[in-house]
Amino acid sequence: MRYCGFSEYFHDAGLAFVNEDGSIPFAAHSERYSGKKFDNRLHDDLLKMIKDDDHVTFYEDHSIRQKNVAKMEFGQLGPQHALVMLNALDYDDFITHHQSHAAAGFYTRPWESSEDTITLTVDGVGEWQTMGMYNHKMELLKQWEHPVSLGLFYTQVTKLSGLRTLEDEFVTMGMSAYGNDVCSQEIWDFFWALKANTSRAGYRSFFSDLFSKHTKWDVSTSIQVFAERIFMHLAKECADMGYKKLVVSGGCAQNIIAMTKIKESGRFEDMHVAVAPTDAGSALGAAAWTYCKQTGNDRVKWKDAFLGHDMGCTINPKEVVAHLLKEEHCGIASGKAEFGPRALGNRSLIADPRKDVKDTVNRIKKRQAYRPFAPAILEEFADEYFEGPMNEYMQYQAVAKHDYKSVTHHDGTARVQIVKKNSNSIFRKVIEEFYEQTGVPMLLNTSLNIRGMPMVNNHKDVTRFEEKYGTAVFV
Repeated sequence: MRYCGFSEYFHDAGLAFVNEDGSIPFAAHSERYSGKKFDNRLHDDLLKMIKDDDHVTFYEDHSIRQKNVAKMEFGQLGPQHALVMLNALDYDDFITHHQSHAAAGFYTRPWESSEDTITLTVDGVGEWQTMGMYNHKMELLKQWEHPVSLGLFYTQVTKLSGLRTLEDEFVTMGMSAYGNDVCSQEIWDFFWALKANTSRAGYRSFFSDLFSKHTKWDVSTSIQVFAERIFMHLAKECADMGYKKLVVSGGCAQNIIAMTKIKESGRFEDMHVAVAPTDAGSALGAAAWTYCKQTGNDRVKWKDAFLGHDMGCTINPKEVVAHLLKEEHCGIASGKAEFGPRALGNRSLIADPRKDVKDTVNRIKKRQAYRPFAPAILEEFADEYFEGPMNEYMQYQAVAKHDYKSVTHHDGTARVQIVKKNSNSIFRKVIEEFYEQTGVPMLLNTSLNIRGMPMVNNHKDVTRFEEKYGTAVFV
């Protein structure tokens, strides 16, 4: 028997399996199969993977969602449409939205101890919950409910900046490096003054007023400062309870600046951010929850994020680097697709960081020119080129100690990806070959996709990408 978890119907559907021995044979975002960014339905190719003897767990308590659905907004979905779908679910078990976020982080943590660990979940809104704290038994210690929501606040600023909600929050975070904090205290005061009966229209009016008085750059900076302050406030509460180790999950855990602040605060002996903290990642959380509850284990066997569709091919690093040295950029698609929001070398668009390629790559991806790119670096050279927290999943922000502007943000920072010696991705050998040829142990790395589209998943996607965007992709 396998333990299957799935998330579906709201946004960012996903499917994951955990074997009886705790290993993870597969986990994927539905969007990679359908080609629809943040697709809210499971693609037929994923549904066909579920077997009759799989134990299937849904990532939400749909009875709570159903009770509150008329009060909430579903983006592309209307409330009645959502109600119909929520009544049509078929599964063996379910947990709550924030429990699935917590499980996705806690059960994949890299350390063995559990009783010293607290899990913090922060997102827009689940069934009604927006933030929560869980102990090692996955028991809820404390929660906050709608409308007191960091995620919804951040999304509102994203929307009023003319960006796409549930997608461009990364852009808002990038914009924050260009403005000034002019109203974070005002946002903070309004946040904690919210009552259960405050309508979402009420805080729309609040943010509209801020935008009437300040530039979008300054409001972006202010909402980012506010987000960091909220996370530090919550982290302090966790530490004050006596916990030594922290797990963070939920969509807001993708705020790398806030994660860095917590990491550098020294409040915790260790910290783990869920590699797939979004709703798609909650599919793994749901599967891991049931596996651990039924077996008595408190972790699954997490190795890395390469859990999706297998291209069944291996690229030649020498050919890739020869092309890079001539053309400065290319795509690589090899092995299993990454699970989570980051391209880590198996579905990546890469470039020579020594060159002025930032504008070129942004044009290819149809992104705003001010958005930064991440460097991927061989682990043994990381401290030579950067200072600050770094890991293999691009979850923290470090300060650059080099002059390569194409992989450095406006404020001198970078979201570094460390590529370890034991990496299961061919990306390690590509960077090693680039280092042999140039003496530079890193490459620019971004996801192999166009803004608003999912990452390339299979050979058909590769062909389409090459033909449409004129960029060579090695497979």
